[in-house]
Amino acid sequence: MVVLLVLLTILGCIAVELALRRREERRVARSLGSEETARFLPGLADPPLLGCVFLHSGHTWARFDPSGAVKVGLDGFAQGILGRVDRFELPEEGAVVRQGEPAFAALQAGKRIEFVSPVDGVVCAVNTPINDNRPAAKKEPYDKGWAFAILPSNLTRNMKKLRFGSEASEWLAKEVKSFSEFLVLHRAIPQEVGATLPDGGTHVEGILETMDGEILQTAIRKYFR
Repeated sequence: MVVLLVLLTILGCIAVELALRRREERRVARSLGSEETARFLPGLADPPLLGCVFLHSGHTWARFDPSGAVKVGLDGFAQGILGRVDRFELPEEGAVVRQGEPAFAALQAGKRIEFVSPVDGVVCAVNTPINDNRPAAKKEPYDKGWAFAILPSNLTRNMKKLRFGSEASEWLAKEVKSFSEFLVLHRAIPQEVGATLPDGGTHVEGILETMDGEILQTAIRKYFR
């Protein structure tokens, strides 16, 4: 049943890819605020409006492979605000993970930032090279940025909490705006960061490097759970 659901999902995604044109993808992305998003996070990769990538509210993504496995990684928003990472702490093969529960972590100058799994299942592969080429993972978060793969166990239930296509793009744009407002509200913008852009927006790329203590934990609870 699970294999059939995965195959149907993949076929559905391919059908979408064939039905929509690249030109329409760019138009929709602009209308949903990708230009506004770029003001706050330069270099942030837009979520793929085409392709089998689904986003979880904890800013992790799930991508279905023809093999039936689901690859997992951090979305462009998380990669953008995270900044420098000493290394990712990845789960071991065979580990059982649950949707919405911590599954891997980024280690950064003595800090440990946990991220949740977007789906339930058993880890079947781990992308250890992600720690050897961080720039590539950040530049291509939905491809080279995958952290591990899962053999899913509750896809029917899990899919209800994932976003796809234009819905995912629109949600990401709102999250960037929300995070900018969060920083201002909590006075979490260090003076040395340079704080604002000419239009009044906040430059937040890599800003988690400057955060610690309760403000960091508040941000983790609000955006990575």
